Amino acid sequence: MKKLVSIFLSLIFFLKIIYAAVSVTPYGAAETVSGSCFLLEDENFSIIVDCGIFMDEDLEDTENKNRIIEPKLLKANALCLTHAHLDHSGKIPLLISSGFVGKIYSTNATKEIALELFKDRNGFDLIKRNWFWSLSQKERSKHKKSFVIAHWRPECKENIKSLEYSKELTYLDDLGKQEGLKFLLCKNCCDLETKEIEKHFITVDYNLENNLSENLTVKFINAGHIPGSASLMFNLKSKRILFSGDLGSGYSRFNGMFDIPEKSDLIFMEATYGSNRKNSIKQYKFFRKDLVKAISKNKIVWIPALSLNRTQKVLYELKLMQEEGLLSQQLPIYSVSPSANSITSLYQKELSNVESQKDWFLKDIYQKGSILPKEARLQMIRNYTKQMILFSSSGDLDKGKSFQLTPTMLSNKNVFVMLVSYVSPLSNAGLALKGKKLHNGSKSIASIKQYDVFSDHADFDMLQKWLLNQNKNTKIYIIHSTKQHSQDIIKALRKEGFKNMDTAKIGVSIN
Repeated sequence: MKKLVSIFLSLIFFLKIIYAAVSVTPYGAAETVSGSCFLLEDENFSIIVDCGIFMDEDLEDTENKNRIIEPKLLKANALCLTHAHLDHSGKIPLLISSGFVGKIYSTNATKEIALELFKDRNGFDLIKRNWFWSLSQKERSKHKKSFVIAHWRPECKENIKSLEYSKELTYLDDLGKQEGLKFLLCKNCCDLETKEIEKHFITVDYNLENNLSENLTVKFINAGHIPGSASLMFNLKSKRILFSGDLGSGYSRFNGMFDIPEKSDLIFMEATYGSNRKNSIKQYKFFRKDLVKAISKNKIVWIPALSLNRTQKVLYELKLMQEEGLLSQQLPIYSVSPSANSITSLYQKELSNVESQKDWFLKDIYQKGSILPKEARLQMIRNYTKQMILFSSSGDLDKGKSFQLTPTMLSNKNVFVMLVSYVSPLSNAGLALKGKKLHNGSKSIASIKQYDVFSDHADFDMLQKWLLNQNKNTKIYIIHSTKQHSQDIIKALRKEGFKNMDTAKIGVSIN
């Protein structure tokens, strides 16, 4: 009898192991667009999918949310990164600084772009530190109203004669308020810490199974969003769990169409645009026609754009226009955003090194060897009154070089603004587009128009294409989407026959 009981208990224990619950917990990008972060776990192993910052304007307490890492994430065995955009990667420095010791799996392009973003002062301001800075630089800044470089690595101390320190561990933004100064992260400190982060990365190729544990593999599938972007297919105990990451529009000259994944048992799908927005390849013609017309009228063309991928895509479009005789090769083209220029240089480096070419771009981009049009210069300028095509970041005119240029460019009736990114209705770009007063109370007298064809996101038709191999009874959770867009996409998919959908919620585990 005892033997039978022992066998019975052993069988129960064995079945518990075999059928132990697998859960997915969203910590971001659920009922909101940004902050992508999910934890996939079973009884033996846990994987983080993305670790990004929140960027949503309507999200309460965004700053504090970006400074927090959930304790469970620190104990995860590994992180799988879908792509390098900061709303997917921006909290990696904080994650590692907080104690995460696992490996980071990504494609080569994602690794290189993410590291470039970190070097460019992204993510390190989210970490509490003992900061120090030059006392003499601080005194000069009071008169010139310039930035003071904030350091934290001991390697920088020997090059500074007079030092001043923060009184306690603090965030850089809070330190600036305390000291009444504008601080800027030290580039050297960012470079040194980025080298430490790089040690965590393991690069993988598309469409290969990668063993994460005895019972868990992951496959990176081309998502067509930006170079290196991937959907992730996890195979856990013979069940397939699919994360879309961000999906491309299908019209990108750089990346073309995403790959359609095989049948899955559980799907987490982005729906950034909901169901109402439609992309069209015809808009390339509208963009080209309007640009040629503006140049013929001697207009200054200003293209405020996202620094990662959007600026580069539009630069390449100008190159194609030059090759087709639609745009003069003598027309000056300037990109004045340091962050955009560092990414452009990274793209150029990939294209110029024939031996190291991976799968960042389509073959014809590699064959051209460059994405830059003739006379394109990646540099700062002082004179904005002569005819040119001018690139700056960001696209909403609320931050970076674009924000600095807004008073100059929007007060000039000879300027034609071409918006190639989504802009918030409440941003300076959104207000200017509607003819409303800007945040400073002024009103734009420049011409302005918006173009969606350079978008990096899938519309509803493309989402359906991505789901082509899926059973219409398979459970689909909508992520990377507002509450309203999530409901819109669920209604639209039901009309197409999909029956089992829901909206993922932050902090609510899915078993």
